[in-house]
Amino acid sequence: MIAAIGAFDGFHKGHRELFSRAREIAAQRQDSWGVITFSPHPQSFLNGKTFLMLFTEKEKDFIASKLGIPELVRLPFTRGLAELSPEEFIECLEERYFLQGVVIGEDFRFGKGRSGDARLMELLASRKGWEVAVVPPVVVGENKVSSSFIRTMVLAGDVVDAAELLGYPFFLSGRVVHGEGRGRELGIPTANLCMPSEKVVPDRGVYSGAVLTDSKLFPAAVNVGYNPTFEGQRALRVEAHLLDYEGDIYNKEIIIFFFRRMRNEMRFSDVKELLSRIKNDLSETRNDWDSWSGSLFEWLVRDGQEICTTG
Repeated sequence: MIAAIGAFDGFHKGHRELFSRAREIAAQRQDSWGVITFSPHPQSFLNGKTFLMLFTEKEKDFIASKLGIPELVRLPFTRGLAELSPEEFIECLEERYFLQGVVIGEDFRFGKGRSGDARLMELLASRKGWEVAVVPPVVVGENKVSSSFIRTMVLAGDVVDAAELLGYPFFLSGRVVHGEGRGRELGIPTANLCMPSEKVVPDRGVYSGAVLTDSKLFPAAVNVGYNPTFEGQRALRVEAHLLDYEGDIYNKEIIIFFFRRMRNEMRFSDVKELLSRIKNDLSETRNDWDSWSGSLFEWLVRDGQEICTTG
């Protein structure tokens, strides 16, 4: 197997250059290819505190299917693995996987204390007879594409530029849980998402987007925040109003895709003012759907999944 190796939090455009190179080498050598990554993320393990990931393991499986990755292998990142020298790490790979080649990024580090770099990987892997390809970083505009940079963008609410570097819209996934029912009382029912604590969430605000559920894609206005118009303390919530959706969505698994941040979260003087602004939000959401839903649909059906769109 020709393996692209890395932490890969996001499968962004830079990572996809590694995957393309692994695919090319595999075709030349008439071999298979795949991706070797780590679980949990090394930073989560080494920092000893919660590490905010762009995507959960389940979400990365979903993205991998869309990118046509034939095999996604997770190497358990344990204290023992972290303590291996660069030479011992290579031996570990040889013992676990039948490798004929590796593809890494220029900034790849391995071994205890991140002591091994791309040059050392080339030296050690070549001694095993493995082909080695080192791929330079991808630059979009003036920015080097990296998971940390994309994470900063998402946290700031800049989901448009984040999507440009990812190659697809940022998204959250999970099960719909019961909220306070206030949206339904106002005639604008929302799907409240149960979020894992280690997941990156966009900054507070109202976003246009889309929701995928039961293989159907709906335009959606998404609120991330605390609902400041109403009294009471509450936790941060992510809730989506699906346009054109009919039926009970509670307990369903959904994916919320973010198109654009339309505005900041606001406190309104009364419900009438809130409803007036929500009406504008829904109109903007519909316009953004017309602009972005086509490319999202094309990305979603890459693996042959049958999806219906509405709106």
